Amino acid sequence: VPILREKCFGCHNPDKKSGGLILNNFTSLMAGGGSGVIIEPGNPDESTLYLVVTHQEQPFMPPMADKLPQAQLDIIRKWIEGGALENTGSKALASKKPKVDISLKSAPTKKPDGPPPMPQNLLLEPVVRTARSSAITAIATSPWSPMVAVAGQKQVLLYQSETLEFLGVLPFPEGLPTVLKFSRNGSLLLAAGGRGAKAGRVVVWNVVTGERVIEVGDEFDTVLAADISADQTRIALGGPSKMIRIYTTADGQLEHEIKKHTDWVTALEFSPDGVLIATGDRNGGLFVWEANTAREYLNLRAHSATITDVSWRSDSNVLASCSEDTTIRLWEMENGGNIKGWGAHGGGVASVEFTHDGRIASCGRDRVTKTWDQNGAQQRAFDAFGDLALSVTFNHDGSRVIAGDWTG
Repeated sequence: VPILREKCFGCHNPDKKSGGLILNNFTSLMAGGGSGVIIEPGNPDESTLYLVVTHQEQPFMPPMADKLPQAQLDIIRKWIEGGALENTGSKALASKKPKVDISLKSAPTKKPDGPPPMPQNLLLEPVVRTARSSAITAIATSPWSPMVAVAGQKQVLLYQSETLEFLGVLPFPEGLPTVLKFSRNGSLLLAAGGRGAKAGRVVVWNVVTGERVIEVGDEFDTVLAADISADQTRIALGGPSKMIRIYTTADGQLEHEIKKHTDWVTALEFSPDGVLIATGDRNGGLFVWEANTAREYLNLRAHSATITDVSWRSDSNVLASCSEDTTIRLWEMENGGNIKGWGAHGGGVASVEFTHDGRIASCGRDRVTKTWDQNGAQQRAFDAFGDLALSVTFNHDGSRVIAGDWTG
C-alpha cells in the first residue's frame, strides 16, 4: 500500500480513474480496469500490474518516470506470489487462469501414440466417507485406457475397468459432481457440479498426475451439463440458469453465452471433431450450435419430455439423444433429420452413449441396461438393477458396459 500510495494513487483514484482503474480500494484494484483484470493472484508474470511497473509491457508505469527501485518491485512480486492478500488476516486468492496450456493443434481422430494415460500416485484415501452409498450421478470411461471415473460426494473415484482395482481419488470440494467427461485423447478428466441453489463449477484434471489444470464457471446453482472440446480449447456448461456458457481454456475467460433454452439445460456435448455442440433441456428442447461462433445450427424437434443425455457418433455425423419420453433418437447433421427413433426404456431413458464402433448403450427408469445397433434393434438387455439406472458408458475397447443406479 505505501508503494501504491506514493506511485499510483495520484492517477488511479475515484476522482481520476485513469484507464478505468481505481487502485486505492482493494476490491476495485482486483476488479481491474478498461483493459481487464490486472492481478493474477499467485502469478506475477501474468499480472499486468507487475509487467507495466517492471517495464516488461507498455504502457510503462509510473508514466514518464524511471522504473521503481528493485526493492519495491520485489515487494510487489512477493505480494502477488503470496496470493494478493488484502491484509494479514486475508486468505490467499487463487488465480482463475489455467496452470498449463492444455490446447491441442487439432481434434484427435484416433488413438494417441504412446502408452494410454493412467493415474500415477494419486490419493488413495476417500475424501468423504458416508454411512451408506449415494446415487451414481455420473460415470465416464477413458476412450483409450482401462479406466472408469465414478462420481461421489465431494470426490471422483477412479477404477481400473478390467480388474476393478481402485486407482485413486480426485477431490471435488465444490460439492456433488453431476457430470464426468474424459477428453477425446484421454489425458484429461472434466467434472462439473456443485451445490444446488448455491454454487456450480467445472474442474479439469490431468489424469496421470491428478493436478487441477483449469477451473471455469461461477454459477449460482449446480452445473448439470458440461464438456471440453476435442482440441481442448473450449469448455461449455449449462444448468438451471437456462444459459449455455462457453469458456476458453487459454485464459479461462467467458467467450460466448447462449440464451435460447426455455428450461434447465440438462445435456451437452461437443462433437468429436470439435465443430458443433449439442445441448438439451428439461422442456424437450434440443439444439446444435457452431462451437466457434455459438450460432444456432439446428433445432431438433421430436422429443416431448426432458432431454436426459446426448452422445455423438465418432464421425460427428450422427447425434443420439434420449429423453424421459422413453425414446432414443438419432439425428443426421446435414439437415437435422430424425433418421431413427425407438422406445427404449419404459418410464424414461436416463443415459445414452455411442461406442467407437457405433453401437449404443442406454439405461433408464425400467432399471435395465441395454445395448442397441443403429437401427434400434436391441442386442442385449442386462440383468436389472434394484433401483433406477442413472448412468451408462462403454469401456475403452467396447467389451464391457458399465452402469450405475440410484442406490450406488
